[in-house]
Amino acid sequence: MDDSRPEASTGFVDLHSHTTFSDGLLTPEQLIAHAKKRSLRALAITDHDTIEAVNSAVSAAQAQGMEIVPGVELSATEGNSDVHILGYYIYAAHDELLSHLATFRTGRFVRAQRMVSELNNLGMGITFDQVLEKAGGESGSIGRPHVAQVLVDGGHVKTLNEAFRKYIGSGRPAYVEKHKISASDAIGLIQSAGGIAVMAHPGSIRRDELIPELTASGLSGLEVFHPEHNETQRRYYGQLAQKHGLVITGGSDYHGPREGRADLGSLKIPYSVLSSMRQRWKSGN
Repeated sequence: MDDSRPEASTGFVDLHSHTTFSDGLLTPEQLIAHAKKRSLRALAITDHDTIEAVNSAVSAAQAQGMEIVPGVELSATEGNSDVHILGYYIYAAHDELLSHLATFRTGRFVRAQRMVSELNNLGMGITFDQVLEKAGGESGSIGRPHVAQVLVDGGHVKTLNEAFRKYIGSGRPAYVEKHKISASDAIGLIQSAGGIAVMAHPGSIRRDELIPELTASGLSGLEVFHPEHNETQRRYYGQLAQKHGLVITGGSDYHGPREGRADLGSLKIPYSVLSSMRQRWKSGN
């Protein structure tokens, strides 16, 4: 795309969205239709630990004249903290990436199975097949939200938050440790697949001391614009990004229509943010 055109800097983007291939509520086609309704010019598909939705999204977006940024959100661990790393412009056929994603997927399956077993020991009476159905079948990326939804549907809890708070959150009786990868390894994996690595929602991670170290490992950006960041945090992380020479990105972290959650495109992120990120990617991170 020629960014020198006058219209190239206009319009809005959303660089963080999820589909039914991970823990989103909309299929790739439904997500694209919603993005079109929201008048988005570009959308990044960033499912958790899977890239299965990208090709379907690209096909659906072509008819709408919308730009799709191929992406992924890798779940990493640093100490007792989860650190999510977004990867953009990854090469979807990269063997090492696909191998690691297959390992992540297997780990998610085993983890969900163990959680179901622990919940049944507590008298919940749910099945792994129910969780699998919520995840969209065996091609999906099973996560704790799918287990939580089964608990809600079964009347065991009233909300997803209650499911995490009582049963499957860290330290709760049915919590099971997940397959671990360090944030530095996640960044390296994204780079090996030709992508650019960005720390997701740093305000909710609250591990700012990691940013210099991860920058040295190849981190290229910070997700400054996120629904969980207030204006003070956006200014702070914008300044932090500038200090460390990182690009600024942002997105709604959209998982589908959920009460109390930001809608797709609600942050009004200008296309220039994507242009800057793409330029950084083209320059070799």
